[in-house]
Amino acid sequence: MSRVDELREQLHAADDAYYIQDNPLLSDAQYDELMRELRRLEEAHPELVTPESPTQHVSGVASGVFAKFRHPTPMLSLANVRTPLELQAWQQRAERLLPQAVFDYVCEPKIDGLSMNLIYESGELVFGITRGDGTIGEDVTPNVRTIKDIPNTLHRDDQYPDYPARVEIRGEIYMLREGFAALNAKLEDEANQAGSTPRLFANARNAAAGSLRQKDPQVTATRPLSFLAYQIGLIEGVAEPESQVEVLRRLQAWGFPVSPLARHVSTLDEAQAYCAEREAHRFDVGYDIDGAVIKINARWQQEELGVVARDPRWAIAYKFAPVEANTKLLDIIITVGRTGALIPNARLQPVQLGGITVSNATLFNFDEVARKDLRIGDTVVVQRHGDVIPGIVKALPELRQGTEQPWTPPTECPVCHSPVFRENGGVVAYCTNAQCPAQRLERIRHFVGKGAMDIRGLGSELVAKFIDTGLVHDVADLYHLSSEQLLQLPGFQKKSADKLVSAIQASQARPFPAVLFALGIRYIGEKAAEIIAQGLGSMDAILSASPEQIAALPGIGKTIAASLHQWSELQTNRDLVARLAAAGLQLSLPAGPPLPSQSDANAPFAGQTFLLTGSLTEMTRGQAEQAIMALGGKIAAGVTKSLSHLIVGSSPGNKLQKAEKLGVPIHEEAWLVEKLQEHDAMPTERKRLQV
Repeated sequence: MSRVDELREQLHAADDAYYIQDNPLLSDAQYDELMRELRRLEEAHPELVTPESPTQHVSGVASGVFAKFRHPTPMLSLANVRTPLELQAWQQRAERLLPQAVFDYVCEPKIDGLSMNLIYESGELVFGITRGDGTIGEDVTPNVRTIKDIPNTLHRDDQYPDYPARVEIRGEIYMLREGFAALNAKLEDEANQAGSTPRLFANARNAAAGSLRQKDPQVTATRPLSFLAYQIGLIEGVAEPESQVEVLRRLQAWGFPVSPLARHVSTLDEAQAYCAEREAHRFDVGYDIDGAVIKINARWQQEELGVVARDPRWAIAYKFAPVEANTKLLDIIITVGRTGALIPNARLQPVQLGGITVSNATLFNFDEVARKDLRIGDTVVVQRHGDVIPGIVKALPELRQGTEQPWTPPTECPVCHSPVFRENGGVVAYCTNAQCPAQRLERIRHFVGKGAMDIRGLGSELVAKFIDTGLVHDVADLYHLSSEQLLQLPGFQKKSADKLVSAIQASQARPFPAVLFALGIRYIGEKAAEIIAQGLGSMDAILSASPEQIAALPGIGKTIAASLHQWSELQTNRDLVARLAAAGLQLSLPAGPPLPSQSDANAPFAGQTFLLTGSLTEMTRGQAEQAIMALGGKIAAGVTKSLSHLIVGSSPGNKLQKAEKLGVPIHEEAWLVEKLQEHDAMPTERKRLQV
């Protein structure tokens, strides 16, 4: 078999695994490298080019599960570049074809999802078709209708009052990382309840693909799918857009979400700067992006440049450095958290991933290691999920040499050697010793951290040093430290010792909700701590409250209530609270009336609790919560029967399903906007599209 035939076979197999099986064989970087090699060989030997070559058509074919459908106009793929020099070469090719033209560009993030073609007739959605091979895709119309971002009827406004007789809307179906995590958690819970092995998705793209291709649309409806529109294909009955800028504006007018990160630029240097900016902040958005798309703006220039093979000459994908790579699993190390949870962590052969060197990855729990059949010495696929520690996607058993060693979970804590246990058959193993040195270290680290007591200058190394020297046994001991004691430790001078003692003393003024959060009680995050503190008013009230009283607070529920009550029942914790009170910490809300916005019985939202889920388009979630509280409303920590309103944005996650089951009133963002406008409470800074 020649190298050309070998490359074609590998690429066809990879296409089938990626588009049909939703189980990629190759990383994006590996696939692109094979495609580049094939292109180079075909360019050097034109006689070897065939119509069936992967270089000559769009990857993917209809799977056969759904009815096939021919696109009215082909859905093209994009050629890609990875460096500024390659991007300049793309522009130079366009300049050679249109030597007198002056180009401007529209830049958009390249979302890692599934391309979709929506066909509307007289304003009504009639077909939703997957890309397939670009000519023929799959008809998934009933499933597409369940996605909230996709209107069944096009909107109209004064600028675009008429419906097209027929129009194709191109865009991407994807899943927010938050929704992906919630979906996997839900699937794991359902499998555990059924006593079966959970089948989890490896990444958000696979989750979106699997969710869209469900035979039952009602299953798709429960999945947190989102859609972003980016292009218009066929359009009949109205004037065609004159530019990509107009395409985006028209898509918005018709009711489609478009990327708020899109930008209209005048030069290629500005386009390159956009790519660099988006790559630097790629993990700051809530969904996976693997590059940027740069399009020549003017439609007449697009038409003149045309298409070569499978790619339009007027658009290019600038691919970011890969966020997935293969490396060796060197060891699995156990760390112990502040609640005693034993967390396995992978030690890896260092590898470049998304611009950083990765040598560690989280494995979450023992069951995850077993499910993925990870062995010491395995070659593994590592993926970076946002700006957190990367995770291992899977092992590659086909690369095993026979020297790999299975890993056995410990039966005792690696730090204090106490026995380990699991609660009610849960997936997390815990150390049974509350005085375990590792737990004490993590509890104190949490206590002094941001959002808790926020003691600046007291990092992990110092906390460990305080514990090792016996200066600190628990968080209350921090408030008895003196400059004289600190000066006995290496590295401290009079000024630095005085500064740290002052920072510790200043933390005595931190408000009661922050102190409650700082205690590190299981399941009690910042928002839950705020609700409990506001609802019960003091630590004394918390210590005497029943689980039922705690669970009755808005958005708290039985799990948080049981955890807090169990913590309160322990005498060691009651003693700790007494010592913190003696140290001068704020263990109750300040005397006097609460904020007028929350106490005024005549406020528009007085006595009502709200919870937001999904992405909002008119304001940020923080802005929405501030506006609600300004009108007297309260923000809940979770969905309970007593919740007054659930506000739903795009990709809402499992909160929506829970609210539906409990009969909680559910409203779209437009309802909240109308209420805020009615009371002149809309945020002044609004989200805007940069075009």
